[in-house]
Amino acid sequence: MENNHKLGLYVSYYLSRFDEEAYQNLGFGNQVETHNKIGELLSVKPHTVKNWRDEFDPLFGHRAGWYQRPMNPSRIRVAQALENLDELQVRSIAKDILTGKIQEEPDEEEQLLTIASDETKGKSTQKFILRAPTGKAAEEYFQKHFSENKFPVDGKLIDCRDLGVGYDFRIETVTEKYFVEVKGLSEFTGGVLFTNKEWATAKEHGEKYFLCVVSNLNEKAEIVFIQNPADKLNPKKNIYTSIQISWSVTQSQLAELND
Repeated sequence: MENNHKLGLYVSYYLSRFDEEAYQNLGFGNQVETHNKIGELLSVKPHTVKNWRDEFDPLFGHRAGWYQRPMNPSRIRVAQALENLDELQVRSIAKDILTGKIQEEPDEEEQLLTIASDETKGKSTQKFILRAPTGKAAEEYFQKHFSENKFPVDGKLIDCRDLGVGYDFRIETVTEKYFVEVKGLSEFTGGVLFTNKEWATAKEHGEKYFLCVVSNLNEKAEIVFIQNPADKLNPKKNIYTSIQISWSVTQSQLAELND
């Protein structure tokens, strides 16, 4: 992948994640005008910019996006790297790329290019689906299934999806607590991604932790529960480079102000 394409992924991620706010803050006009301008600045076709944005859309649900397709590893790495940054921080990266200012910071540019590299392209045929419309549909299917069947454990179901605790749902019985992480697949086959926190929580709770995989969501869904997945599964550990933004002031600058 050419460097301008790698950098274009960051701009397209910004458009996808922040949607209308991003288009407004870039100040290039409507969506078509913005894609045209970004294409001009990055020397790519405007339709390519739109396609990149659409690839990220399943993560945020603004548009249907390419939810039916596995996400390219380079897109996953970009999303992982930027997920903890706020709108202003991601916007600053996008604007530095579009104005060419990024070239004045070779270390930063190299980091961005490394994250967005496609080294693993063609080496794996496994499909990994990040939480998005597919994941949400799987969670809703699990809730309906639990309501009807009280499985995998009969008890009170508590929604924990927005708490960042390493599982999606907790089931409380009179004496115990159980934990359920739900993953969704649009087809019958495919792999799933655990965050580091989810996997650590699975290890911590052992037999009280269930992985729920809802597959074939595009047609007739099927549900499978794996109790104690940390004991039964052997996943590959992936380490992602996370981008953090800080601003450093040199000692000489401070000294000048004190003179």
